[in-house]
Amino acid sequence: MGLDINSVQFLIGAHKRGVKFGHVLTLGRQDLNVFPTKMFKLLGDAGLPSELFAPDAEDTKFAEPVFKALGATEVYSMDVSDYEGASFLHDLNRPIGLELRERFDTVYDGGTLEHVFHFPTALKNTMEMVRAGGHLFIHTVANNYCGHGFYQFSPELFFRALSAENGFEVERMVAHRMGPYGSWHEVNDPEKIRTRVELITFTPIQLLIQARRTKVVPVFDRTPQQSDFVTRWDEPAAGAGKKSETPPGPVYGAPRPKLAKSLPGLARLFTVLRVGTGLLRSHSLWNRKSFGRVPRTDPPARSAGAAS
Repeated sequence: MGLDINSVQFLIGAHKRGVKFGHVLTLGRQDLNVFPTKMFKLLGDAGLPSELFAPDAEDTKFAEPVFKALGATEVYSMDVSDYEGASFLHDLNRPIGLELRERFDTVYDGGTLEHVFHFPTALKNTMEMVRAGGHLFIHTVANNYCGHGFYQFSPELFFRALSAENGFEVERMVAHRMGPYGSWHEVNDPEKIRTRVELITFTPIQLLIQARRTKVVPVFDRTPQQSDFVTRWDEPAAGAGKKSETPPGPVYGAPRPKLAKSLPGLARLFTVLRVGTGLLRSHSLWNRKSFGRVPRTDPPARSAGAAS
């Protein structure tokens, strides 16, 4: 995938909030898919070095200069092949060696994890390579991009995996439509809002994730579980007969209206409209309980704690 306008703006926002990039590792050598003139303006407006993207500068092709402009001291890359000159050769389907654990201040995945068959192993590797206090950034596919890789991901997957019990904290998660013009929507944690964050869209949706490694603990000693199921499993311990506050999802079955007997075709049409309207409210970016629209610049104050 590489760095596009969304990921560049997301990383600039992280820098503004105090993230120290230090020693950076990217999964695969990242292309830079932003025109140099635009990069020159974005970095200049943020008060960051932009000379490498001046009108007369040589095309950088890869994204290492972007991380250098953000303050990175070294930028490395990892790939399964050396066809693009990666710094480290490793198949993320297999566990990393001890020499790579806790080695980097920042690990950036701009579209690799969805292409790795043994995804839990690959994600664990990625998390283990981050030092305590360092950051993991992920830009990946969430919805309506079937066939791009092996997987499309739910936001809750990352909230549960990048959790305190695994030594991580999600500081920010943004959903956006693929391309340079889509709006940004801050994603809320299903565990905190006590309902699933579900989404149906006509266009591809991607996730931008910023997580900090708060402490070094064994990753995935306990298998992450979906939060609403955990709530239901815990109910017997909390008291017999107590109902979960987490709704299981939209209810499609409803009492048939009297109209169904006299005008069944019209009744079916009303049912389709009712269900469709309900899904639009609960399963779209308009659902303000799950998604909050945010500007593409100036990260919201709730991201506090990004500094390390």
